[in-house]
Amino acid sequence: MNFPLIRQQPWYPGQMGVPGSDVSRGLRTQPNGIVLFVDGNHPNATTTADGTDPNNPLSTITAAMAKLVAFHALSEVQAEGSTIVIAPGTYTDSIAIDRTSYPPDCSIIGCGNSKFDVVWVPAAGDALSIDQSGWLIDGIHFQPAADGAGVKLTWNAGAGAEDTIIQNCFFDGRWGTGLYGVEFEGAPANCTIQDCRFAEFDTAQPCITITATPTASPYQTHILRNTFQEAVEYITIEAGGFNASIIAGNHFVQATGDLGATTTYINLGTGSLGYNQVVGNYFDGDYSNTGGYTAETNGNDNWVGNFAADVAEAEVGDNGITVAEPAA
Repeated sequence: MNFPLIRQQPWYPGQMGVPGSDVSRGLRTQPNGIVLFVDGNHPNATTTADGTDPNNPLSTITAAMAKLVAFHALSEVQAEGSTIVIAPGTYTDSIAIDRTSYPPDCSIIGCGNSKFDVVWVPAAGDALSIDQSGWLIDGIHFQPAADGAGVKLTWNAGAGAEDTIIQNCFFDGRWGTGLYGVEFEGAPANCTIQDCRFAEFDTAQPCITITATPTASPYQTHILRNTFQEAVEYITIEAGGFNASIIAGNHFVQATGDLGATTTYINLGTGSLGYNQVVGNYFDGDYSNTGGYTAETNGNDNWVGNFAADVAEAEVGDNGITVAEPAA
């Protein structure tokens, strides 16, 4: 495997002990950190490989994470900024990134000829649970298990998965088999979900959800330029709500009914603050609370400037532009 496409490349040059690392192939994105390569299909791949050479990669994501934890134990500062590069293939790992064992500001990058080449499908539980700050997840095709999320972001008592970026990923509900796409548990702040695709999640199995708010609600979340289609519930809440967040440039498509009709496009819940900006999106279906669009209950959200197909509503102009929050 030659790792034909590495998003935000490159990281390989300049590692100690790697033959040919003095060859100029571009600039690193971080002054610190190591790069670990995972390729379950490579003939040289093992769980005990060094992993810093793409020709001698690790065979599982779990093995790469164990290497990163060991490096972090040796040098907390130098471990920051490390990257896990995953080659095309199917991976069944279930990973929990905690604040004690793992460094902040690291990346998990899927490489290949499209964003769908790296398939992460755990047998059970969350594919990836993050309780550390500043991680970047890019280019992964998540197929969540029946009892877990593709990516779960946690935060409680002032610490957790703040500043996470999830981009260029496909959250595939597998026609109702997967539980959640992205799950917020608690209130990680300043998280970004952008340029992703969500599809095929069933009733009570939403694409993006908040399941618990022990201290607060997700704050300054950015949900940008994503596509939501063929699911019953898109962005919803089981606890709390979104605060001071931006939902912009997304495309919400009414399901064709293979799983069921879309019942929830956006429900921002009952958080303590509100002030969410929901602008510049395309809204399919019935632009109303009954149709599945619900602003935060404090009444201070801004929903002006979306395009909605439902021009019959008083909150939608004749040109299809929303002029107010959705109403009953």
